[in-house]
Amino acid sequence: MPTYKHPCPYCDKFIDRAVAACPYCGQVDPFAPKRCQNCRKIVEDPAWVTCPSCGQSLIAPPPGAATTAAAGSGAASPAPAATTAAPATGTTATDGTLVEPPPPPRPPLSPNAAAPVLQSQGACSGCGAPLPAGSHFCTICGTVAG
Repeated sequence: MPTYKHPCPYCDKFIDRAVAACPYCGQVDPFAPKRCQNCRKIVEDPAWVTCPSCGQSLIAPPPGAATTAAAGSGAASPAPAATTAAPATGTTATDGTLVEPPPPPRPPLSPNAAAPVLQSQGACSGCGAPLPAGSHFCTICGTVAG
């Protein structure tokens, strides 16, 4: 039985609906409903600008935009003129925007590193287990700390 091809919602090329990713644009699961990148709630209306569940912006930044730039700050204003002295912490891209270097890698945890010591609030009156500082009840038996 032949299957009919449908246009990809992202690149408009005709593809099979059963694909895991569009072979033309690479969009993963192109026929799945759009979801919020933060809370994964389904976006019911494509005109929504923010997620009604978590408030996260649903508008993706343009490719190549700096992650520290405010939303909408670069689209309406012209590119700033290149200055003679560039900041020491970043480099300037060809369009004049500042590109921050990635943070340095974290050193691996030492297997000999001591585990953090938790402060105790005392012993539970119900079971005698030590209570962490600031706890309101025992995590072992449920007795109210006090």
